[in-house]
Amino acid sequence: MLIKNNEKVYDATNLLEGEVTIEKSILGTCGKMTCFIIRDGITQFVEGNQIQFYAEDKLFFSGWIMRKSRTSKQIIEVTAYDQFFYLVQNKDTYVYYNKKASELIQMIANDYGLEVGKICDTVWQIPQRIEEGQTLWDMINTALNMTKKEIGKEYFFYDEEGKLTLTEKNDMITNEVLQCNGSIEDYIYTTDISEDTYNGIQLFQAGRLETEKLSYREEKEEEVKKWGRILYYQRVDHRLTQYDLKAMGDSFLAQKCRVKKTLLLKQLSEKLILIPGQSVCIELPELAEISLKGMFVIEKGIYHFFNGGYKADLSIRMEE
Repeated sequence: MLIKNNEKVYDATNLLEGEVTIEKSILGTCGKMTCFIIRDGITQFVEGNQIQFYAEDKLFFSGWIMRKSRTSKQIIEVTAYDQFFYLVQNKDTYVYYNKKASELIQMIANDYGLEVGKICDTVWQIPQRIEEGQTLWDMINTALNMTKKEIGKEYFFYDEEGKLTLTEKNDMITNEVLQCNGSIEDYIYTTDISEDTYNGIQLFQAGRLETEKLSYREEKEEEVKKWGRILYYQRVDHRLTQYDLKAMGDSFLAQKCRVKKTLLLKQLSEKLILIPGQSVCIELPELAEISLKGMFVIEKGIYHFFNGGYKADLSIRMEE
């Protein structure tokens, strides 16, 4: 654990108390590290200082101290975030033409003084885009989603070793196999229709007197019978045609009218460190109503480092 205060670098490894917890994700949230540092009167650090954590002789987290909390025992709880903090927190307006998503990332990073690592070429140029009052991450995410829809390639954007990195999904496939034979300590498989699941949609438009009127409604009858009626409400632009509304409704229900499935793997290993974005082979032959075997993407990882090793909670993407 290294902390940089002005031009001085402190090695705080021996001052760590308990475990170090690091969160990483490809879902557009900040990388986060929480640790406890014993106050020794020598190591000095304040909010905004850079902090780095190494694991397996590799820089695993690099960020900035955002919060400190001290107890009467002079143990300081430190919370730090990586560069994604600045993408999520800052809003701006951008107008651009004939620009690739990868070029948009470079432009935003340059404007905000963010450090960039390897950014792969996303090939397709977005003809025109106006982003008004959006977070920097939302702008980048929109560009990546548009690119995926246009050319069929998925890209993952994340912070690696303190640098913003963009990698194509197919370039993050690993040879690792996770099984309940030592590499997985336990798993939690959840099926859920209580959050982010809908079997109907209602789209409202404003009329001449600015009063809303129902312009489109669609339901999935079989799912309504099984789950009861769970309708999604949205107010949309009055200029949209019935064709537009139907396309929106069909697209929405195709994504949201389903049982949401999540899989959390509790990985136990002293050496293997997998990161979000990587595809890994998972074999769970007795997983609830399904037998799971194949390549799956890691969406989020929570890593617990302690003396003698680490554990990781890996959230797996179950739906493509």
